[in-house]
Amino acid sequence: MRVAARPRRRADVKADARQVANALDTYRLNIGHYPTEQEGGLDALSKKPTFENERLGEKWQGPYLKPGTTLDDPWGHKIRYELIAGGGDGAEAGNASALPYKLFSVGPDGQPDTEDDIKHGAEPAGSENTGR
Repeated sequence: MRVAARPRRRADVKADARQVANALDTYRLNIGHYPTEQEGGLDALSKKPTFENERLGEKWQGPYLKPGTTLDDPWGHKIRYELIAGGGDGAEAGNASALPYKLFSVGPDGQPDTEDDIKHGAEPAGSENTGR
């Protein structure tokens, strides 16, 4: 039974990451950019940030996350979100299909940049990596 639990947890993280990614896209459509660290990162999806520009505050139509969506992975670690430099407007020079942010779980070991990390958007559509 223990073997089946690991792929299920990975699938749960991927499903949660898809919901967070959808919320990030909606935020970008409303505000004009993905949430920055100054705006609270992923917290800007559930709580209205304090914007320097009042007009941006008027555009916020959140909360963007569905009730019950968690920002923690099954191992108790926060889902990580990193905006890529220059990616706040949704475009990255040289690769129009690349996401302008990194969204990932550090996995069971709790350490970033290790083999057990679960990354949103890191695999081609339709490919599920459950072998780790």
